[in-house]
Amino acid sequence: MELDTIDKKIIEMLKEDGRRSYSEIAEHVDRTEVTVRRRVNSLLEEGVIRRFTIDVDPLKIGRRIRTIIRVKVAMKEASALAEKVKSLEEVTEAYILDGSCGLMLKVVVDNLSELRQFLENRFGNLPGVGEVETCIVLEDIKCTF
Repeated sequence: MELDTIDKKIIEMLKEDGRRSYSEIAEHVDRTEVTVRRRVNSLLEEGVIRRFTIDVDPLKIGRRIRTIIRVKVAMKEASALAEKVKSLEEVTEAYILDGSCGLMLKVVVDNLSELRQFLENRFGNLPGVGEVETCIVLEDIKCTF
């Protein structure tokens, strides 16, 4: 799907606030509300917009420890391990990377004890997990898509 200037403006406005009304967007892009609704539906159908969601601050809901975990894994085992990782509640994001990186996970837990339990018992026991590097997030600098 080829995105034009109007589609890009609609996407930017929805990225800023997914609750924006079609009429507000229509006014901003100088189109009718019907046109904006049709374009958003098309963007959804084509998979350009995958979902509408909220961005929750984990610290405000008691999830105090955020970590980035890099896992070395053989490429032939990466997909199988990724499937198992999907079911782990603590994992909020997961990526298969090229090269020696293997997998990259974003894990959110309440405290260091919970992180240790996760690493030793829930994640560390999965087949295919190789060397693990855990980095605790100290501060968010930028987080956009």
